[in-house]
Amino acid sequence: MTVTRTLFISLLCAIGHVGTAQERGQALSFHFRNVELRAALDSLLRWYAVPLIYLDKDVAGKRVNARCDDCTFEEALRKVIEGQGLVWKTVGEQILLQKLEKVEARPEAPRATFAGTIRDSLTREAVIGADVVLFAEPTESPEIGDGLTKVYRWCSTNQFGFFSLRNIQPGNYILHVRRLGYQPLNVPVNIPPGSAIVRDFVVLEQQIVHPEITVEGRRSAFSASEGISQGVYIRATSSDHNQYFLEGARIYNPLHFGSVMSTFNGDALRDVQVIAGGVPPYYGGRIGGILDVLLRDGAEKKLRGSAAIGSLGSNLLLEGPVLKRTTFLISGRQGYPDIFFPRYRTEETPSDLNSSELMAKLSYRPSQNQRLSLGGYFGVDTYENDIGNQSGDRLTNSVRWGNAAANLRWMGVVSPSLFFSTSAIYTRYGFNVEHRLEGIQSSHETFLSDYVIKDAAIRAHAEYFYDEYHTVLAGVELIRHWMAGRISEFSSQIAPMSFGEFSPWELSVYVQDQWRLAPSVLAEVGARATSFIGKEPARLNDTSRSGGGSFSAIDPRFSLLVSLRDDLRLYSSLSAVNQFVHPYRHSGIFLFYPSIFFYPSSDKIRPSTSLQISLGMQKNFHRDRYRLVVETYYRATQKLHEFVYDSTVSPTLSDALILGEGNVYGAEVTLDKRLGAITGSMRYSFTWATNRFAELNGGDPFRPRFDRRHELYGTLSYSPQENWTIGAVCLVSSNLFPSFTPSGSEAGRVLSTDELRTGVAAAPKYAEPYDLNGGRLPGFQRIELFAEHRFSWWGVPLQAKLRLVNGYGLVDPFVWELRESRDNRLRWRATFDAPPLFPLYPVMNVGVRF
Repeated sequence: MTVTRTLFISLLCAIGHVGTAQERGQALSFHFRNVELRAALDSLLRWYAVPLIYLDKDVAGKRVNARCDDCTFEEALRKVIEGQGLVWKTVGEQILLQKLEKVEARPEAPRATFAGTIRDSLTREAVIGADVVLFAEPTESPEIGDGLTKVYRWCSTNQFGFFSLRNIQPGNYILHVRRLGYQPLNVPVNIPPGSAIVRDFVVLEQQIVHPEITVEGRRSAFSASEGISQGVYIRATSSDHNQYFLEGARIYNPLHFGSVMSTFNGDALRDVQVIAGGVPPYYGGRIGGILDVLLRDGAEKKLRGSAAIGSLGSNLLLEGPVLKRTTFLISGRQGYPDIFFPRYRTEETPSDLNSSELMAKLSYRPSQNQRLSLGGYFGVDTYENDIGNQSGDRLTNSVRWGNAAANLRWMGVVSPSLFFSTSAIYTRYGFNVEHRLEGIQSSHETFLSDYVIKDAAIRAHAEYFYDEYHTVLAGVELIRHWMAGRISEFSSQIAPMSFGEFSPWELSVYVQDQWRLAPSVLAEVGARATSFIGKEPARLNDTSRSGGGSFSAIDPRFSLLVSLRDDLRLYSSLSAVNQFVHPYRHSGIFLFYPSIFFYPSSDKIRPSTSLQISLGMQKNFHRDRYRLVVETYYRATQKLHEFVYDSTVSPTLSDALILGEGNVYGAEVTLDKRLGAITGSMRYSFTWATNRFAELNGGDPFRPRFDRRHELYGTLSYSPQENWTIGAVCLVSSNLFPSFTPSGSEAGRVLSTDELRTGVAAAPKYAEPYDLNGGRLPGFQRIELFAEHRFSWWGVPLQAKLRLVNGYGLVDPFVWELRESRDNRLRWRATFDAPPLFPLYPVMNVGVRF
């Protein structure tokens, strides 16, 4: 039978049954038992009314045993021709069956290496996490559009868009590249024997309707217009224990006040990675989660940019070419949330709040496989308020904190199987606090506090693609810390502290093997070894002098991923972390502001250690449109730091330190709808956290200050038209249980070390004793409704967005008051007063891209 005759019969059958046949997209069930292949194919033709073309010689003598429940045409056809040596492709509206041709390669031919980079076709940015698949034969499949029968080899691109496939048999292949947000790429490639090929591939953007993921409060948020929300909350730890990276540089405290300003401008970001468990060995030094952010390199072809103005702030981004092979990106932003939303308590003087941010990156590509970049970040926040009492006394508070960072990095492909990068990094974080007290007993006093930490670091990272089973990652990092500061007792409401230029060294070496145990089983086994060498303060009269000290630790890391099916994965991880530089945030003003400071480990201040274990499952439904994730975790922390102060003396930092333990376990369930006109997410988290210190609460466990027992998060986005999107965000977290009262003869007062040791309570020196460790932040609730419209005006694309949000983060939540006391530490008090869930306040934003 000729092709022409077969085509005629197929078309005739399709036309004859079009009135009763199923549509191609509809699903049906069947069960073929030892049926001739020709008869099975003709049945599919009648049922689905799809023109089917094949040659008699390709199907003659073949029989089928196949079963399919609720199958579409493509699924049914794959079941029928499976194992028959046939492949299919679409030609117009017709389906053409062909005999599978084998790739001919001489067994004795030397193996080859095939490597390259995947980049965006417009911006030339590296595409991170793209799936690179090498197919042995060009065939047809709806999953990828141009064929899928046998996967010969696959891998994913790293954070620089690089991939490498080693020990490849020479021959002809189809290279398939896929990544959410890009059109699938299929390229025929010929790999000669013994070759080592490095090529660049570009992928085209694909507009896909997907949910706007928002992070509220202390939860990580990703939104093109808002970026990452203030105070990223990663489960099982308080936010100040998290570690933040921008272009590889540590940012100690990038959080903006109030949670309404994003931490970084999302328009400038290329990739955001949040790690709650299973921390890879190239991260270390902090027992919390990881937030790693990369900037875009900048457009290569022409000058581009975006600008926006709104009721909370304005921003401007420019990018484009400078010279040949050189691009730039610069992003500036100014926040002014206090102008429109000063305070919902109208009887008080409004607080002043401002936030400024500048990010920049200059990139030079000396060759196709090398890139040299210089990135920088500068951010500063200010908060001021003025309060008084009926006696005419006034207190003016001024807080200023900021970050600065620079990173010079080279990265390149040393060989088709070796990728290498090296960086020189500088980071600075500091704050200044000023209190001006006037009118009390006709006195005028000024109390100052300041702090600074600076890091100079050198880092080298290598990835060696050994073979199809092993990829080895290794690196080294050397950091010189420098910290100094002074904290007044008026600011801390506890005791004066001074830091006399601590300058410890920190050296880390890490290695990891990405080991593919089986085609569907991937294990990552590694460790990070750290040596921390402390130094004595420079000034011998330093009141916080805690001595030097040297520490060494090895942190094992392990993770396992098992793909039971394409749509079902199981994963687990184990991570150990030693923390040598610690955040202090528990007392006085540091409870209310993000102006935390950091202190090093020493002979008297021991490092903290944590161990986290997690186990999870991910299941995709309906061709990845829906995703269900269930995960459980447990974290144990030893040598957890806390502080207890005697109210009669002024102890040093190390004298006030007590060590305890913390335990956190919980579960999280997430359901996402990822594609379509309606998208959204629903997540419920349960966390049980306890701390225990021998000196507190009679040695019994208690809930920590930043505990959030229950959390329910939901987001919904609907695009009725291409240029309209409406949606809602809801976040509710609970902190319902009362605080404990520390043990002792006086409720509300923390006993001194001597009192705890002897059991005898001293007479209180101050009229209003305070509880340092008893208070916790209240629960967090947020509701947001939004509508976004995209339109053009005189050919210029514009975007307008209206948000209705409740007062959490918009209004100043802190209530200040002056108090009569002879003790400077107790002359003021600031309490946290969570705004109500309603009313909802309007927030406007208009943006333009050019």
